[in-house]
Amino acid sequence: MKELKNKEDLIKAVDAIASGTSSLAKKIIGRTFPIMSLTVFTHSEAEFELLNKVLDDLGKPYDYNNGPRVELYSPIIVDNNQIKYLRIRKPDVERSQMGCNDFETNYMKFKNKYLSKYPNNLRLIKRPEYEMIELYHPEFDVLAYIVSD
Repeated sequence: MKELKNKEDLIKAVDAIASGTSSLAKKIIGRTFPIMSLTVFTHSEAEFELLNKVLDDLGKPYDYNNGPRVELYSPIIVDNNQIKYLRIRKPDVERSQMGCNDFETNYMKFKNKYLSKYPNNLRLIKRPEYEMIELYHPEFDVLAYIVSD
């Protein structure tokens, strides 16, 4: 993937990530889920710094986790999704993909229905304060997550 250099590149990346993660979910479990929060992965310090400046113009600071996250002044619409939160992730050699998003759905229902059915494409990740399920497939340049409350 080419480095993102401006607001237009960032918006195109958001569109590609949201579309890609929806296709990923459709391929793995046969359905999609709403997206409100999305993360763009950067692949160099220069790209990270530049996109941070772009992000400042798009929204107000919301929180910070592996990079700044903003609540957008105007949602980015991709298909039926209204992306309201956008994060720029610091470069990470473990994250070569374009980006990821969190799907909006009931975590426990999703876990009980799908986790054991699709062990090759769903991975349970446990953190001290929460857990999440990662959706991944080698044909896709994106990741998606279902996060517990």
